[in-house]
Amino acid sequence: MPGERTALMDALGPRQLEPDAWHRWITEALALLLRRPGRWILWTVGILLLAWVAQQSRWDWFRQGALLFLAPISLTVFVRIALYADYGQPAQSGDFLPDNRDCMLALGLAAMVFALLGLFGSSWQPAMVAFQNLLIEFGLYEPVSPEGMPAPPLLAHALLGPLLILGGLIGLALVAVLGLMLLFGQWFLLPMLVLHRPPVAPAFAASIQGCRLNPVPVSGMLGVLLIGLAAVLLSLGWLAPVMLPYFGALLYVAYRDVFLGRSENQSVRVDEPAPAGFA
Repeated sequence: MPGERTALMDALGPRQLEPDAWHRWITEALALLLRRPGRWILWTVGILLLAWVAQQSRWDWFRQGALLFLAPISLTVFVRIALYADYGQPAQSGDFLPDNRDCMLALGLAAMVFALLGLFGSSWQPAMVAFQNLLIEFGLYEPVSPEGMPAPPLLAHALLGPLLILGGLIGLALVAVLGLMLLFGQWFLLPMLVLHRPPVAPAFAASIQGCRLNPVPVSGMLGVLLIGLAAVLLSLGWLAPVMLPYFGALLYVAYRDVFLGRSENQSVRVDEPAPAGFA
C-alpha cells in the first residue's frame, strides 16, 4: 500500500556516518562476495553471456543500449544476492530475477546514460584511438593483416573481441551508470527501490538526503569507481566481470549502513529471516 510504503521510508533514515565509513563498505562487500561464491559467479556468467549475445546485433544503437541496460539490471540481481548472502538464507534462482519495476528503473538509467554519451560522444574518440594505438604498440593488434588486407575491427577480433565485449564494454557501461548515480546523488536509490519498493519520488529525495549527510563516504565511492575504471582499462577488460557483483554488493552494504543502521554483515545463519519489508 502507498501509505505503508511512505511510512516505511520515514522509518528508514538516513543517518550520518563517520567520514571513513566507506572503508568499512569496501571490506564488508568483499566479505559478502566470499559467501557462496558459486552463486555470484553463475549469475555473472549469465549476464556476460547476455552481453555477448546482444553484441552480435548489426544495429549499433541496439548494442550500446543493451549494454547500458544490462549494467543497472545486473546490479538489481546482485543487490538481491547480497541480501541473501548477508542473512545466509537459501534461495531459488527465481528469487534474484528482476521484475517489471527493476526493468523500468534500468531502462531509465540506461536512457539517461545513452543521452549523455550521445551529447559528449565526440570526446571519447581520441581515447579510443589512443587505446587502439596502445594495443598496436604492445603487439596485441595489427590494423593490417600479413596479406595486406585491413584487419577486422577490434570488436570482431578473434581474441580481443570477446574480451572487450564481455569485459571492457560491460565494465565501462557499469562505470557510466554508477557515475550517473553518484552525479545526481542517487547512490542509494537502486538498492532502496529493489529491496523496499517505496514510491519513486520519496526514494529520490531520501537518496539525495543520504548523500548530503555523508559527502565524504560518497566521495570515497567515487574514488573506488575511478579505481575500477582504471582497472578495467589496464586489464584490457579482464577485471570488469569481477566489478559487476562487487559493486552490487557495495551498493547493498552502503545502503544498509546509511538507511538500516547496520554496519556489519550478519553472522551466517540459514534460519535467520530477512527483515520485514524486504522484497
